[in-house]
Amino acid sequence: MSSGGSLSFDRAADFYDATRTTDRGTLERILGLLETTVSVPGPVLEIGVGTGQLAAPLAHRGVPIVGLDLSAAMMERLRAKEGGADVRLIRGDATRLPFADGSFGGAYARWVLHLIPNWMDAIHELGRVVRREGAIAMEPGGETGILAEIHIRFVEVVGDLARYPGMPPVDRELMLDRAMADVGRAPTEIVQVMYDRQVTLTDHFDRIVTKEFSWTWRVPDDLLRRAVSEVRSWAATRWDLEAPQPAWATSWRLYEAVP
Repeated sequence: MSSGGSLSFDRAADFYDATRTTDRGTLERILGLLETTVSVPGPVLEIGVGTGQLAAPLAHRGVPIVGLDLSAAMMERLRAKEGGADVRLIRGDATRLPFADGSFGGAYARWVLHLIPNWMDAIHELGRVVRREGAIAMEPGGETGILAEIHIRFVEVVGDLARYPGMPPVDRELMLDRAMADVGRAPTEIVQVMYDRQVTLTDHFDRIVTKEFSWTWRVPDDLLRRAVSEVRSWAATRWDLEAPQPAWATSWRLYEAVP
């Protein structure tokens, strides 16, 4: 299922947690950040809740969470987790939130804006449903470093089919700040986090072949195989494909109402 061109992760439900699990130390840091910021006052909305990697443990800690996602299959995975039964789940579109103005004391989103073509509409909806005294925390996500260069190369080889449908990877923090300014919010805290990938480029290319990444889903199998062969050869002239990649640096941005 898709809505307005946004990607549903139904096809990823069976392997999402196995391929995108956050290392324990980083997860604890993110949970602590959200617990002390967006959860006071509650309730808290997560758009793109998925399998509940953040929502389930927050709910287990007593944070009142409402999770929204396009994918029923992903949310079924959430329900089976510790704390998952305490998350109120709604299948819906982040650009048309089914909630009244000021319904939430806070909200957050991680790794979702690049999947929503009209992602700025989602920001405006968050600004509408979160009370002025509440905070909104965002982690745009996306590739960085060598993996970003590799994805750019795939776009050059495959064309627009390899692009993410939503927020582009270049200057995403600046674009997010500008969109938040439109709803009267400004960044008050920026917290850098490091995800420990422990993955080689060979592993990364193998995962592209099996279409674990959402950008691959629109690319025909034969075209993707040819592209992987070409880009893998290109990458091998630049980097050691068997060397573990460094930790992935990204930032959570906390937005609060401008006085």
